[in-house]
Amino acid sequence: MDGTKHSVALCLFLLLFALVTTGAEARDGEFSSSERLVAWVDDYRAAPEPARMPEAVHAMKRQGLLRDTEKSAFFTGFIAGVLADNPHQARSLAAMLFPMPPKEQGVIIRAIAYSGLPDWEDMLQDLAPRMPHRRLLIDKFLSGEEKTLMNTPLDAGPETIYTLWGYYVATGYHPPVARIILALRWSTDRSEKNWLDHVKGAMPWNSVKHDIERLGIGATAKWTLASYAERHRDLLDFYRGQLDYQPLTIAIQLDDVIEAAETFESDRIRKQEVAAIEDAKIEAMRKDSEPSSTASAGSIAIATGCVIATATGHPEIGIPCVVTGALYNGAVKMFQSAD
Repeated sequence: MDGTKHSVALCLFLLLFALVTTGAEARDGEFSSSERLVAWVDDYRAAPEPARMPEAVHAMKRQGLLRDTEKSAFFTGFIAGVLADNPHQARSLAAMLFPMPPKEQGVIIRAIAYSGLPDWEDMLQDLAPRMPHRRLLIDKFLSGEEKTLMNTPLDAGPETIYTLWGYYVATGYHPPVARIILALRWSTDRSEKNWLDHVKGAMPWNSVKHDIERLGIGATAKWTLASYAERHRDLLDFYRGQLDYQPLTIAIQLDDVIEAAETFESDRIRKQEVAAIEDAKIEAMRKDSEPSSTASAGSIAIATGCVIATATGHPEIGIPCVVTGALYNGAVKMFQSAD
């Protein structure tokens, strides 16, 4: 009889162990690839699990998603949003992000600063001893030289757009989206005319380059606003509420975003915006005699492609941008030989 009891107990133990192990493996599988990791991040707000955020971040590190500035920006915003949404757990969550290599520690530093928590500076100071090689970046944030997320100029680079979307995905807060809407003013600027002015010698290259960079940021803002509203329908009401408060140049673009999102035609926006950049770039590349200008133009165009891929929250699409050195060199040679 005792042997039977022991056998039953052993069977129950093994069954329970199998169930627990299977459940753990299923949960671990969520972070086994960039695709599954992104799916977990994108669905996070439906069932928030802030305690699993550090585990997800370590998976991002293993998959190399935190080493590249463009790819890591979205995740930096997501981490910042989780911290902001869980102020009482923020310190313990931030502590669990370690160990982290010095290069990737920049993500932790920015996420804490971008969280906007009242005590983010104290958090950064407390964690500084664990990041001795990143003291310079920490001091830049504490001194105000590096800006917090909501104070970073939108034209500082496309990474700001990525980061704002990551923050929204984690929290559902609309202020980051309101900032992205402001970038719509650059989606229909005078870039093409400025390209031609530069070709004629009427405008310096640096002015044209900055103009095209802002055009890329505006294009990214417009397409991602439409794309995200296709998946997060609450954004449509927010967009409509913003129409009456925006200047005409932004309101026209925002109305187009709303129409595209309502009809699930965000790809139309993407094609239009990319075509606008390509038209200006190609025209200048064919006529410009300055190799440095041509090279920079190619770099800007390819970076815009990476922006569009990554800012959607799909880094698996943006990963090929790591090898854009080859693509970029080929594009420059093609346009240089087109005369």
